Amino acid sequence: MNRRSSGSLSLFSIISFVAHRAYYTRRFPPAESETIDRLEWTPLTVLAALLSLLALLSTMAYVISPFLVSWGSAGLPYWLRWLGVAPSVVGFILLEWSHRALGRNWSDQPRITRAQQLVQNGPYKWIRHPIYAGFLLILGSTLLISSNWLAGGAWISSVALDGAVRMRYEEQAMLQRFGAEYQEYKRRTGAILPRF
Repeated sequence: MNRRSSGSLSLFSIISFVAHRAYYTRRFPPAESETIDRLEWTPLTVLAALLSLLALLSTMAYVISPFLVSWGSAGLPYWLRWLGVAPSVVGFILLEWSHRALGRNWSDQPRITRAQQLVQNGPYKWIRHPIYAGFLLILGSTLLISSNWLAGGAWISSVALDGAVRMRYEEQAMLQRFGAEYQEYKRRTGAILPRF
């Protein structure tokens, strides 16, 4: 895999990710009047947003002019870089499956609505936060595909930090909303990996 093809694959993956998010945001716009509680901006969410910006800019630099970020090269073998496409594909499948299971319960920002339901089908049968697992797979694959620590590391860091903040909020909000039912659900499922 040369720089041009890895840059194109990285960019395609990110554009597909943004397009997927935009589709569901448009399909299920946030119901502000129905919102009971939502995650507010914190210093950690701001840091995650800044890391996302760094990730996006470094990926664009990698695609447009790779020498600008060549100092971050990981020197991964070509076979491993091509193998990086697999987690991205798995991530998109998991993301779409999650959206279909959630339906109108999905929101672009973590929030609790009056009509909120505790979804326990699809991937939610095994894990509580499959969307964040999908994010990690899709955007984390940038590290393998680009073989660049700056671009890949920034994506992994931003998604991990943002996901951790979102999951902590969602766990507390769902526990408050659904009580013992959520406790039982939490007991038998993993956060982003299935519990065996």
